[in-house]
Amino acid sequence: MVTDPEVNEVGQIADEALGHMSVLGIPPTPENFAVWFAYANRSDRHLCRTIDILRDNGQEFDSIRNADLHARFIMPLYQSEEIETVADGLHAVAGQLSTTVADAGDGTRTYGRALSDISDALTRTESVDSEMHRLVGSLVHETRVMEARNTRLHGRLEKSAEEIARLRKSLVATRREASTDGLTGLANRMQFERELRSAAAKAMEHGTTLCLLMADIDHFKTFNDTYGHMVGDQVLRLVGRVLIEAIRPNDLAARFGGEEFVVILPDCCLDEATRIAERIRERIGEKHVVRRRSGDDLGTVTLSLGVTAYQPGESLGQFIERADSGLYDAKQAGRNRVSVVGEPSGRDAGGVRSVRGPAQ
Repeated sequence: MVTDPEVNEVGQIADEALGHMSVLGIPPTPENFAVWFAYANRSDRHLCRTIDILRDNGQEFDSIRNADLHARFIMPLYQSEEIETVADGLHAVAGQLSTTVADAGDGTRTYGRALSDISDALTRTESVDSEMHRLVGSLVHETRVMEARNTRLHGRLEKSAEEIARLRKSLVATRREASTDGLTGLANRMQFERELRSAAAKAMEHGTTLCLLMADIDHFKTFNDTYGHMVGDQVLRLVGRVLIEAIRPNDLAARFGGEEFVVILPDCCLDEATRIAERIRERIGEKHVVRRRSGDDLGTVTLSLGVTAYQPGESLGQFIERADSGLYDAKQAGRNRVSVVGEPSGRDAGGVRSVRGPAQ
């Protein structure tokens, strides 16, 4: 039986959402389901009011209107953890309901066999009234009917569970796409900001260290203008691959915007963060950009990087600004360098700074 109140509630909301969609003839796509789940959950009063007005006016929920509702009200939700929670809840509901119906089917079959045994025993006993034979026979027949219905129900539920599992995968995939930079495959800025908030909270709660690395491709605009946007995109993807290869498994690399990148380094002291930044800078400098169509070697690109450590209690804006300040120092010192910004000594002070360039 479904005993978890939260899972049970999610299941009821999902049932209501599917019911609305069935009545209105709305295709059960992941996007449409997300809209009507939010409506059934009453989680967005603006969405609910819009749908209520449309329904009161007898408007048709065609593909254009469904797409508009999804774009206006649901896409922002993919930037939070709510969709994944709903998806996990649906998966759990499907599994528990399937188990419940299977158990009920086993009980029905056991009961049916017991009645059959009793009926056979009564048939062999001549002293039992014929009316009793008739009643027991009727019970056996009804039990057989119930067994057949239960089997059909179980089959339908299995199909529904498969559909819910597919919806869950689609929802999780959509959320992943919404948090990923399409060009580099790294986390996008929204995902970076969400992960940075989480990392800072954990650092304060557990008293651990947290560092932030900010990088920028040197002279990227000139490179882009000279060789074209296709090659420029190739360079951005190259930097993305190098970042993934150079950081640790629990670090998060993201595209901050344009040719700027950031890396969240949890449980990492400033010295170790500096070593990671140097490793990234060196590996980028070793990579040659080759034009894919002609095979021409276009040379190498370099990175300037700023590194800093989180100070418990400071705003994330200050944290990011300090890393960006380090990046600016590296640019000013000649580019292709790592600038380390230490603990701030005052509201407007930059603290101890160290700029390291390539070995001569």
